[in-house]
Amino acid sequence: MSSELNGSLGATEIGSVLGAFLFGAMTLQSYNYFRDFPRDSSLLRSTVAVVWLLELGHTMCSWHALYSQTVTFYGQPEYVSSPPSSEALTILFASLLYTTVQTFFANRARILSGQWYIMAVACTLSALRFIANMGSMGLLLHYGRVSILLEWRWLVSAALSLGLTVDILITLAMCYFLQKMRSTESTRVRTTVETLIIWSIESTVLTSATSIMQIILFTTRTDLVWTLFFILQAKLFSNSMLASLNGRRRFLAWEQEPSQVLHFVSFRAPKADMIAVSFSRDGKKSCANGSLPAEVSICSKCSRRSDWSSASSSQGIGVQEPM
Repeated sequence: MSSELNGSLGATEIGSVLGAFLFGAMTLQSYNYFRDFPRDSSLLRSTVAVVWLLELGHTMCSWHALYSQTVTFYGQPEYVSSPPSSEALTILFASLLYTTVQTFFANRARILSGQWYIMAVACTLSALRFIANMGSMGLLLHYGRVSILLEWRWLVSAALSLGLTVDILITLAMCYFLQKMRSTESTRVRTTVETLIIWSIESTVLTSATSIMQIILFTTRTDLVWTLFFILQAKLFSNSMLASLNGRRRFLAWEQEPSQVLHFVSFRAPKADMIAVSFSRDGKKSCANGSLPAEVSICSKCSRRSDWSSASSSQGIGVQEPM
């Protein structure tokens, strides 16, 4: 019985405790985001608020399930294999988090590449993952026992594989299009692009690793050790999104330095066009439009265009249509 509890309640308890810390980190990141980026679009700010609420629901359900199994039904091992409905609801909240965050990163790839097909493929695979997860939740609610998931092992494995595929697809797309920008001779551009490439990899490396661990443990074991990574994965998704948004503070700091240039690139044209915005100490902006790696100051009107402010505020890398 002790070994069975280690592989079931033990994994759930460790995951819930670590998940609570990650939820706290995500809450702090959310506070910092709303404080530091008040000019972001209403859609983006609403998305962050929704992600926080989903995380709150996920945390409450996971702790309710743990409390019921370890306190309310203490000494009744049958409730370990037949958990309360709140444990099944964690799948719902986690699935909504996966879909929301992956759509956010897929939209980044669309803006950077100027192509819809990457986002379309990523969103389609993410939607299929959501459907598979809803099927798993339905099975758990209907039969009331965790062992039913082992009988439908292919369904859970398919959902995990789809999520891993989306993470890898988005990361490769971001790195590919950012690498195109890195070939410029400008040192500042290369430094910026290298930073964005690192961010793209860091945003998905932990979520991908947890997917791999879940696949391995779920397909090779009969206990619930895999739930440890299931609980943590939702927290890692939301934290990666907020870390990506808050990381823009590094670029905002450039406004304090003279002659610093931010480069906003669009690949929608036959050749890549660049908008370079130079910040000076007096707060005035000058901008330039030209083929890479031109940096010739022309005027300040592009900084006031709606597509400029929308893209740069919501993505951290703005995209400007060629003028």
